[in-house]
Amino acid sequence: MSESKKLIPRRRFKGFEGAQMWEKLRLGDHAIIKGRLGWKSLKQEEYVDQGPSMIAGKHITEGIINWNKVDHIPQWRYDESPEIMLKNGDIIFSKDGSLGNPALITNLNSLATINSTMMLVRLKKNISSIFFYQIMLSSQFKNLIRLKVSGSSIPHLFQADMTEFKFNTPEVNEQIQIGEFLKKLDNLINTQQKKLEKAKTLKSAYLREMFPNEGELKPRLRFLSFTEDWKLQNLRALALIQTGFPFNSDDFKMDGLYLVITNSNVQHETPFVDNSIGNRINIKNKNFFNKYILNQGDILITMDGSVGRSAKVANKNMILAQRVGRLIAFDNSEFLYQALNAGRFLKSMIKMACGGTIKHISLGEISSFELLSTIKEEQTKIGNFFKLLDDKIALEQKKLDKLKNIKQAYLNEMFV
Repeated sequence: MSESKKLIPRRRFKGFEGAQMWEKLRLGDHAIIKGRLGWKSLKQEEYVDQGPSMIAGKHITEGIINWNKVDHIPQWRYDESPEIMLKNGDIIFSKDGSLGNPALITNLNSLATINSTMMLVRLKKNISSIFFYQIMLSSQFKNLIRLKVSGSSIPHLFQADMTEFKFNTPEVNEQIQIGEFLKKLDNLINTQQKKLEKAKTLKSAYLREMFPNEGELKPRLRFLSFTEDWKLQNLRALALIQTGFPFNSDDFKMDGLYLVITNSNVQHETPFVDNSIGNRINIKNKNFFNKYILNQGDILITMDGSVGRSAKVANKNMILAQRVGRLIAFDNSEFLYQALNAGRFLKSMIKMACGGTIKHISLGEISSFELLSTIKEEQTKIGNFFKLLDDKIALEQKKLDKLKNIKQAYLNEMFV
């Protein structure tokens, strides 16, 4: 394929279809690139409650700076590094550890700077900042990060790396149109993210109110007619507890009927098992493997690595791998899942876990955990109530994932 064909995107806005092909530019020729030169002996006790803001990567989520969480430094500390005093249009990102995670500075109405883990890019007039922010989210920049992360225990982006970073760009009017379009998608994503977080926050609040606090036998908020104390029981009295089969990687098939569920499929941020990743397998002896096939309502618990995470099974054609705990509730699986998330289960599993770099828990440790439980009728009402909340969270997550996929598709088609 010729170079000219490579530098024309698959999708362009009306009016730019026949425009000149994109150019490959070196960032150092079109931007000022700066980072804080160390901490200059900045000490923790120098942080103040009010003063110029100092932003770190931990303060940025999906391109949004949480100004309520940023650190603050004395005015003289801000004044000693004029090269990184932030302005509207600046792009900042993490250069140490978790590389990338950019943010575009807009509507800045107070003094702000960056800490020593961050880098600043201030573009010249021929490069639109809203366009280059999208470059930082595209495969062009991700490829640079991938090279830096590969084989490095502590990834780091040097100023020289960014100076030599090469990217493809059209003329500035097309840049602006692309940037504005993708910014609207980002706004939709951020709005949807807030809806998801609101649903999760609501659920967390109800979990605190509708399950007893530690040391108590009654919740603060109950359905009418329920007044009895809850009773402490071992998990083995509430559910059948199993683990999966030690599958061999040679058994995996691209077109396999069953998805093999491992710890990676159990994410604590979402109530349901993630069925979008993993290997697949066909089953020759179904009678033997029947006990490992998952059913709707099963609860899974991670036993290796980030131990104690839990999720519900809601899909068919999934089979359980070894070292993932499976709880089959004797009464109400919805109630049991919520009880595990409401109390001290996760903290207890982490505390009990053994091992060096990779932590482990056993089925026996899971079985021996003591959990407060109530009568079947109250379990059912609580389970049904939280199922509605979980379904709402799953719906908001699905909408968010769809928007992110749309955004990624546009990035792939609108950039060279």
